[in-house]
This record gives sequence, C-alpha cells and structure tokens, in this order.
Amino acid sequence: MGTGERIRKARNTAGMTQQQLADAIGKTKSAIANYEKGDRTPDKATIADIAAALGILPESLKNRELETVADALDALLMMEEAGFGIEPVETKNGIVIAVDPNAPHAPKMVMALEKWNEQRKALRGGDISQVEYALWRGDFGGIDEDEAGERQ
Repeated sequence: MGTGERIRKARNTAGMTQQQLADAIGKTKSAIANYEKGDRTPDKATIADIAAALGILPESLKNRELETVADALDALLMMEEAGFGIEPVETKNGIVIAVDPNAPHAPKMVMALEKWNEQRKALRGGDISQVEYALWRGDFGGIDEDEAGERQ
C-alpha cells in the first residue's frame, strides 16, 4: 500500500473528511486529494503534520510494499540483519518465525509482538472493533522506543 492509500485509509479510520484534514494541516482539500490519489507526494514535514492530525506515527504512512513472498522474505532478512533476532524455527507443526532473545533489539521486538498479540486477541474476542484495531495499527500500537528500551 502506497503513502497516498495509507493517508486515505488513516483519514477514513479517524472519521475525517479531506477538507477537515486539509484545515488541520493548513493545506487545501485538493492537495489532500492529490496525495491520496498518488498524483503528488507529500514531503517529510507534511507527512509529519498529517500523522499528527490523525493521531498516528509518521512512519505508519510510509510506503511499504509487500506484494510477493520474495518481498516478505526480504523484509524478514532485513529484520534479521538489523539485529531484531527474527529467525525461522522448525516445530512439529511446521516452520514459524521466532525472536532470538540474545539479539541486540530482541527486547523491543518482543514487546512489540506482545502488544500486537494482545490487540489481535482483543479483536478476535470482540473487545475492540476493526476501527479500534486499525487505529492501533496506525499508531504502531503506541510503541515507545524509550519504554521498550527499559525492558533490556
């Protein structure tokens, strides 16, 4: 999903119109429409303004294309190389992805996965709605790098 699609989805999830978002960040409605259609690309400062107006992290609006198995494997390999401890593990039920607890960024990764698991359980159990789950995802679950670092 491209940046424009992510902006549109986040705006709709937040219940805002293009005009409301435009007013919130000091842009025109047509500018927002052009961003969402992909006709124009917002600069870093505008992405930060849009994210702030929508109550999400700017990183959640970045273009991250995962369309093929090769794309997904590439993302996993990048996470492995970056020290997040992602590794394949063979179990009796097949191959799963696990986190090596000795990896440099493992505590942060484990914390993020725990939060994600909690939200998925809440969604499946009916404790939160699809909209609430989408809002949580848009904010990356409120993952705070400083807070995550405290678990190390």
